[in-house]
Amino acid sequence: MRLHTLGPAATDSYAAAQTYNAAHFAGQATIIDHLSFEEILTNLAAYAGDALIIPAAFKSTSLDASWGDVHYALLAQMTLIDCFMTRLDPLVVVQRLDADNRIGYTHAATAQLLQRTVQPVVLQTASSKYLAYQAYQQNQAAYVLTNEKNVTLQKNERLIKRFTPSMVWCYYQIN
Repeated sequence: MRLHTLGPAATDSYAAAQTYNAAHFAGQATIIDHLSFEEILTNLAAYAGDALIIPAAFKSTSLDASWGDVHYALLAQMTLIDCFMTRLDPLVVVQRLDADNRIGYTHAATAQLLQRTVQPVVLQTASSKYLAYQAYQQNQAAYVLTNEKNVTLQKNERLIKRFTPSMVWCYYQIN
């Protein structure tokens, strides 16, 4: 069995795929990580017979779609088989104190959470919270909402907020 999900291994999606693999396939399934869920969803025909692990909180700015939109739009291409819940790695909002902008990076699914935590903020989304942190660092942005494990606080940064949510995950058979 091949399980497709968002990568790299630092993402919550990859961790969820590992959890499902251990519980249902005794760790014998192969996890295929992708740069984005959009990459998977727009190429489902290439993965026929495989499976997809996707969070119920999925949201895509490029597809202008949420999990519900994708679920109904792709009924013929994939079948929902199972759902499960995991605890996400803690999420944090970090502020760069010497930034001269109001730019904040995160994943599209957590964009509203960042916007509710920091106002005003100019939102920039990435295909994963891991990549959002990379963009925050590279572009010297003012804020990032990412997984705590991604962050090494510097002297010019401070932690604004920490969240410890759970997530519902969906296991689909790709037709």
